[in-house]
Amino acid sequence: MDVIREHRLRIFRFALVGAFCFAVQYAIMMALAQLGVDLSLANAAGFVLSAQVNFALSTAFTWGGSGLSWLRWASYNSTALLGLAVNTAVFSLVHPVLGVPLGTAAGTGAGAVFTYLVCNFLIFRQARRVSTVEVEISA
Repeated sequence: MDVIREHRLRIFRFALVGAFCFAVQYAIMMALAQLGVDLSLANAAGFVLSAQVNFALSTAFTWGGSGLSWLRWASYNSTALLGLAVNTAVFSLVHPVLGVPLGTAAGTGAGAVFTYLVCNFLIFRQARRVSTVEVEISA
């Protein structure tokens, strides 16, 4: 498999994991809200829990079984929080002009691009190299 095809497949897997984790976050938020938890607090709890699911799925699926480590976990969670900050900053800047739906999409897109780039080129870099080498050896 060539490098470009592998990269496109990784982006697709990243998007699938992200969509699934969005659903997890939303479900947790709604369940907690039904129990009377403030919506903002419920959303934050959903984000934190879905980030852990996202890390596990990213490790196993997006970057191909790259292995769990405390350093990778801490780096991933730091990146997720920075991605949330990017999302919030972009949303805050553009929603007055574009409206809430497009502002949400822009913030989510910016946060996702940031998170993907950091994960791909820093956090899971070694796993990406191993995966590419394994593909080249088996070809």
